[in-house]
Amino acid sequence: MRVLVLGLDGADRDLVDRLLAEGRLPTLARLARDGAYGPLRSTIPAVTPTAWSSFLTGLNPAGHGIFNFSSNPNRGRSRVESAASRSGAPLWRLLGAGGVRSAFVTVPFTYPPEAFDGVVVSGYGGPERPEILPETAARAIEERVPGLVTAHHPMKERWWEDFGRYAATLIAHVDQIGEACRTCFDLEPDLGVLAVDFMSTDFAGHLGYARLDPAHPAHDPAASGDELVQVYQAVDRVCGELIDAARERYGEEPTAIIMSDHGMKPIYWTFHANEWLRRAGHLRYRRRSLQRFLRSGLRKVALADGRLARTTTWYGRLLDLVPFVPRPPADRAFADVDFGRTRAYCFATGGQIYLGEATGARDDAAFAERLARDFEAIPHPETGEPLFEVLRKRDIYHGPHIDRAPELVLIPRDERVHVESSRRDWPDVFMHHDTLDPEHFYGYSGHHGVTGIIAAAGPGIRPGTVPEGSEITQLAATVLRLHGLSSAGLEPPIETILAEADEAVSVAAESSDSDADVYSADEEAGILERLRDLGYE
Repeated sequence: MRVLVLGLDGADRDLVDRLLAEGRLPTLARLARDGAYGPLRSTIPAVTPTAWSSFLTGLNPAGHGIFNFSSNPNRGRSRVESAASRSGAPLWRLLGAGGVRSAFVTVPFTYPPEAFDGVVVSGYGGPERPEILPETAARAIEERVPGLVTAHHPMKERWWEDFGRYAATLIAHVDQIGEACRTCFDLEPDLGVLAVDFMSTDFAGHLGYARLDPAHPAHDPAASGDELVQVYQAVDRVCGELIDAARERYGEEPTAIIMSDHGMKPIYWTFHANEWLRRAGHLRYRRRSLQRFLRSGLRKVALADGRLARTTTWYGRLLDLVPFVPRPPADRAFADVDFGRTRAYCFATGGQIYLGEATGARDDAAFAERLARDFEAIPHPETGEPLFEVLRKRDIYHGPHIDRAPELVLIPRDERVHVESSRRDWPDVFMHHDTLDPEHFYGYSGHHGVTGIIAAAGPGIRPGTVPEGSEITQLAATVLRLHGLSSAGLEPPIETILAEADEAVSVAAESSDSDADVYSADEEAGILERLRDLGYE
């Protein structure tokens, strides 16, 4: 059995359906025709580190503990998250326990890599240049794909100067990753699973919607283009080439799964969640702060300032009275929130609402419910209909890290509304997204949606429709089942797409649960700056 899991990062169900109807994704169309096709629901929040961690572990976010690129300092250690800070046994360990060799190529959150029976090329969520194990694979891939990177950062590439050039860079990267996968085929005569992710579709979706969608508020007919579609087509083409290469290399039909970790929707409006909370009286900002010294010789003083602001009720009020202490910048730091007087705040991406820790609001169930109802009453900026479905922690999370989870999550019923968590002062709670500027929401015209796609065909797959409600957390168990394996504690496989088979053999592997430091303070600061460029911090 040869299983290929081919990730179209951020591929959106609605856009994919449109392109299938237009005949522009022949590989995906063939899998849908011959096998199973349908929606794949992402994690909550629908963000890269959370979704791919659930793919790799088969666990709910509260099981593996990753809710964002960086942790909420009020709910544990302050750090940039990585594979080392994730709980659960990753898929390659479980496959190895069953005697199945595997390769994971540029799958996000595989850094720092670990040695296992196969090949790993670390992906997004780590250094720009991937780390490759074993050394024989590193030499072979570097020879065939010199200068390979995990992804092409749009700000570094200055995408706004020539988007056509940037799209061509994304497409070239797709081909480079395809070549890295073919190298894995050559290196691994007994390969049982190849998992690969193409980040190019994600970046193209973030940046290309205004050029593609004539109804987008920022659409300029003179600057229109279908570069987003071109990148989708490039990944579809390379997926087909990899299926063909696997068939030729191994002399058998592979089982192919094309999937996405989340969807991607055009942004028509932005909802400034912290601005709404401030106006409602639930969030207060500090008037004086030492956070601007974090990257100076006074770093330790700034860290102590942040810690006191986050954990006491008196410190923020006291420092506000000291006139020579500087004021926070317009783009406030997390610790510029006066947590001693804050009952709710939005953190990171995906509509995550946390209740105040220092004020005790976190433990006030009645307040949580009142706040949820207030969010549910917010009208859509155009139609006036209730905008948000408000999910409660108890209904969506389970696992040992549930204390890290947000108390509420805002899911727009119209996903053209993007919920963001910046701590600026905004003139309005809603902003019509008609300006694309790298200094203004990073130039994004699209952002993550909850619903991605899955298409699967080949040995072990039952043709049909993938049912609504199928989730990315189920894919680890699905891949194991295709190899006749199972593992206790995982979310169940997507049974409806699996052909009948003999009883699975149960396997187990050591679970990660590490607080190891992966990055230095300077490295974390650089990573956080890049994430802010992309709208994730």
